[in-house]
Amino acid sequence: MKVEVKNAEKSQKELSIEIPVEKYNEAFEAEYKKIAPTVNIPGFRKGKAPKSIVLKQFKHRISVNALEKVINDSIIQALTEHKINPLSSPNVKDVNFEEGEPITFKVYVDVFPEYDVEKIDGFEFVKEIDEVTEDDVNEVLEKLKTQNISYEPKEDATVENGDMVVIDFEGYVDGEPFEGGSAKDYSFVVGSNTLLKDFENGLIGHKSGEEFEIEVKFPEDYYEKNLAGKTATFKINLKEVKKRVEPKLDDEFAKDVDEECETLEDLKNKIRKELEEEVQQIAKENLYEQIIEKLIEANSFDIPDTLIREQAERLATQTMQQYQYMYGVSAEQLGFDKEKLVEHYWNLAEKQVKSGLILNKIAEKENIDVTQEEIDKKIEELANKLKRNVDDYKKELESYGGINNIKNNLLTDKIFNFIISKNKVEEKVVTKEERARRKKEEEEKAKKAAEEAMKKSENKEKDKEEKDGE
Repeated sequence: MKVEVKNAEKSQKELSIEIPVEKYNEAFEAEYKKIAPTVNIPGFRKGKAPKSIVLKQFKHRISVNALEKVINDSIIQALTEHKINPLSSPNVKDVNFEEGEPITFKVYVDVFPEYDVEKIDGFEFVKEIDEVTEDDVNEVLEKLKTQNISYEPKEDATVENGDMVVIDFEGYVDGEPFEGGSAKDYSFVVGSNTLLKDFENGLIGHKSGEEFEIEVKFPEDYYEKNLAGKTATFKINLKEVKKRVEPKLDDEFAKDVDEECETLEDLKNKIRKELEEEVQQIAKENLYEQIIEKLIEANSFDIPDTLIREQAERLATQTMQQYQYMYGVSAEQLGFDKEKLVEHYWNLAEKQVKSGLILNKIAEKENIDVTQEEIDKKIEELANKLKRNVDDYKKELESYGGINNIKNNLLTDKIFNFIISKNKVEEKVVTKEERARRKKEEEEKAKKAAEEAMKKSENKEKDKEEKDGE
């Protein structure tokens, strides 16, 4: 057997293989001997027909089986002898098979890329950090305030917008009760759009203890098709009315919200610190993204489609699982097609695979690794932040592979810190006004691009119509 190996595009190996005719003849005879005892041919006992008669009827089948066997065997032999570890199933092309002649064909297999990362320095990056203002701190305080709103019995028990009510209700359409149209001790805030707007508005002005009826028209596009567009009558028993009580932003509020805070100023300082940590994390991730893009551009190499597809399929699967978790139905029921998602994620997957290969190569060349001491220190830091017992938290991490995630994150940071040390990084604080201006410019640019694309499409359609009309 003759084998010639070449490098092909996209990290593939091309094997040109020639199989001696003798190998095929041996395989043909072996296939004949397997099939001959099993055939039933009229005029002969089973398996006793002459070879010429058997071949007249089964030669094509025997030939196909023999050809498939010698090709498969030769591929395995060639890959083994040339120490090629394929990432994909062999792709056989250009088979040339003529009786009495050697069999020739080509085989393409994806292999792990042979690459190096030589250019990692001489770059300039800008690490943009969003400004944290007093308004940002106050916004968080307002959210905490909203989360800690309470409700207490109302002296004047007349329902107003924003009150919490407790009701029993029974709904009827055309005089008949309908599924899901009744409840006992049901509580909600009027004006929260928990129920239909007409229903909630129908409670306003009524007092605790009243029993009354309201009419509600279901929207034409209501999700329950049998109720869409119909008018229902609801019998209401208004059992309780509670008014909204907003907490005061003072020292007591701070203590209730966070046991580590003694004063409102303590809480504000803690919020500011957490916001600053958040914007620093975002800035770090954006800087990492800049670095990776530059390294991919400066260190060009091909990667096989097999690796890209595996990552794209992982991303597609994650997306489908997220939607299933969010909506409680399968992604397919929501109209998702996995293969289209794979196509959608292809470019991102290629970038992620290249990123991983580049970072791993840098770690390998520069002997960058993470020690057990560093891992333990990080686990302790996270446990303290979560107010957890360190040993219990560590056992929990071990149960689902969380320690590997911590190790990988630490290693990633160490690799990027090494790259940063070799390059120039300018830190820049970006104000809210600047961020808003950029966002507006990006939106206008996107709008303009969409308009131009639409115009080109319309012109293309117009040209086609004119051409068809000639």
